[in-house]
Amino acid sequence: MMDIFVNLNFSDFSAWLLVFFIIFGIMSLILGGQILTTGAVYVANFFHISPLVIGLTVVSIATSMPELFTCFTAIQKSPDLALGSIVGSNIANIGLILGVTALFSPLVSQNRLVQKELPFLLVLTGLFVLFALGGFSRLEGCLLLASCFAYLIWIIKSSIQESQLNRTKAEVFEINSPKGNVLLACFYILLGAFLLSLGADSLVMGAQELSLRMGVSEVFVGFSVIALGTSLPELAASLSAVFAKKNELCIGNVVGSNLFNLSLIGGATATFFPFPVATEFFKLEFPALIVMTLILFFFLFKKDAVIARNRAIILLSVYFGTILLIALN
Repeated sequence: MMDIFVNLNFSDFSAWLLVFFIIFGIMSLILGGQILTTGAVYVANFFHISPLVIGLTVVSIATSMPELFTCFTAIQKSPDLALGSIVGSNIANIGLILGVTALFSPLVSQNRLVQKELPFLLVLTGLFVLFALGGFSRLEGCLLLASCFAYLIWIIKSSIQESQLNRTKAEVFEINSPKGNVLLACFYILLGAFLLSLGADSLVMGAQELSLRMGVSEVFVGFSVIALGTSLPELAASLSAVFAKKNELCIGNVVGSNLFNLSLIGGATATFFPFPVATEFFKLEFPALIVMTLILFFFLFKKDAVIARNRAIILLSVYFGTILLIALN
């Protein structure tokens, strides 16, 4: 964590200063996520990886780094904040990010997602909720991490086979990637990681203190404010993909990000910091996560299925309806 915040007493700060730290944290997460993603995509472009695979792996992992840094910071202060950010981020990725991007341009499913990633996401979501019963143990965290590494090995092998069949530069996705060498890309990745760590500390500390003063539950703060803040890199990457006419990367980015949120971030957090789960999550948050994942599967389970504007409105309505229900609860 960043030493700059260690000796600061956030309880002495005014409400406006806490809001500043929250905004500063979100902006640092956005900028750090964009910089890290740029470097990561440049490396992927260098090796001629297809857009869908980039979305499912490189961009998904890079844009999930805000959640990882935020969870590692929050879990030591409040398990509710950490878990709320994971669950809320997955729901925001489907409801908000796909909803917003589909308003600009229809999102078309691909056969690979229907046959492989979406069923895996459904199973992993159910497994994550099952592990939450009684709290996450170190063993359950290791099992989630193992599923993440198994998925990475499998998708890398399949991408190598695909690249051997069809290696064209037209399939490579570029989003303002640096034009220098790989060392420059590594500098981008390190700089992005620094900003992510800085932003995670600022956001978590500011949000936690503000929630205590306002009497709002940390579950709601993690589910809404922190989850939305850490999901903004995915939104930026998805909108960039839409404007670059690479719509297939949008769905890949969201599905991949949700997979890594549950397996990599949830798994790493539970492995290093086993934590209890409040029963409150089983009333609304976990059911909402399952319902939103099922909606995504229903929208995309057919080959060449399309998330058009009407389905985008449904996704957005379910997302904001969930936020409202949790706020009222």
